[in-house]
Amino acid sequence: MKITRYIASAAVMLLMFSNVRAQEGEVVDKIIAKVDDKIILKSDLESSYLQFLSSPAAVQFDGDARCLLLKDMVESKVMHAMSEIDSIIVDPSRVDYEMQGRAQNIMQRYGSEEAIRQAYGKSLDQIMEELRPDIQEQLQIQQQEQSILADVSVTPNEIRKLYTSIPKDSLPLYSTEYEIGMIIKNPEVDDSVIDELKDKLRGIRERIINGESFEIMATLNSDGPTSANGGNLGFNQRGTMDPAFEAATLSLKPGEISMPFESSFGVHISQLIEKRGNEYNSRHIILIPKPTQDDVQEAVNYLDSLREEIIAEKISFEQAAKEYSDDERTKSNGGFMSGQFGSLRVPASELDPELYFEIDKMKEGEISKASTIQVGAEDELARIIYFRKKVAPHRANLTEDYEKLKAATIQMKKDRKRQEYLQDKMKEVYIEIAPEYNRCGIINNQ
Repeated sequence: MKITRYIASAAVMLLMFSNVRAQEGEVVDKIIAKVDDKIILKSDLESSYLQFLSSPAAVQFDGDARCLLLKDMVESKVMHAMSEIDSIIVDPSRVDYEMQGRAQNIMQRYGSEEAIRQAYGKSLDQIMEELRPDIQEQLQIQQQEQSILADVSVTPNEIRKLYTSIPKDSLPLYSTEYEIGMIIKNPEVDDSVIDELKDKLRGIRERIINGESFEIMATLNSDGPTSANGGNLGFNQRGTMDPAFEAATLSLKPGEISMPFESSFGVHISQLIEKRGNEYNSRHIILIPKPTQDDVQEAVNYLDSLREEIIAEKISFEQAAKEYSDDERTKSNGGFMSGQFGSLRVPASELDPELYFEIDKMKEGEISKASTIQVGAEDELARIIYFRKKVAPHRANLTEDYEKLKAATIQMKKDRKRQEYLQDKMKEVYIEIAPEYNRCGIINNQ
């Protein structure tokens, strides 16, 4: 199941490649499976198979990978058919969000619209419109599975039963793990820097109003990842964007360009392109303020003062992280990093080398003095580290690895329920498999 899940996550991108090959005549397509009115093409299977061969999972797999992949494809089509029968509706904004993410990944991979057109013979917009039905289908399947498995839970007795059913010498061996907390402070930029960026954006806005292209100006000036796409953000549902951005943009008339405004991401000007029901299409130019070294030092001094309060027990580390940390990934955990299955223990292999070297100089229970860390090519943040505990390599046990065992038990129950559901529903839909794949036993096994 892990192998097929890995392949399924790349399915939409692979469809793009298979479509191109079919056009170039390198693959002669044919239908190899049908589920009601839904089809699976040979090119889809072969693309997934090639992707599988390049994955780490292929090294240890000694079965018939094509059969396993085809089985997963058929099951996905069954799940899709049932989602339509159950009237599962995916919010259009979620489809748009997924498409934006895929489009950004493609753009980052190729660097420009021209490079994409040379590779595929079509524009990025054309590619994404072709992929829309497949993205829609994936999201419908995900939503259907979530509805089926939403009520799966486990009791402590079930977790213990799983643990005791595994021979002691077969229990997972966990490497060294660490419990590490951190509080991060973003340097606050001086107001004069913000004023300078607003002045620059006023000049850009004036040039656009006088006839220059918004998209070209975004490509040349914007700091955000959307600069490669002319600043275009596409359609978004109300309530999904930064509140300040949304308030400024939705106050505009279609075609109008805002005055400079601040959001949690930087300083913008935006243009409303179109409103459509609860959605709106917009573009923007963003300038991200860069803190000075004095700003960075102020953040370091702030965390050093907070550290002294924690050491003096005026506030706990966990409470300080929840109230004052700027790191959204860890503050909800009281500043602690999370590992697999939500555990607050992180394997040494997953630690950033710089962080590993820092804690290697610390004692358990110690909180470091504030220091700076580099983020990207230019940005610096201030950080303090709490080295709470080091857990030596060990076999899985209920005391130290309860959350991991709980997650494994839940996953086993979900896999079993999913298979039971599919076995039942595969009797309700029409399934046809090409004779050359009879060896896979996809229908016979149901």
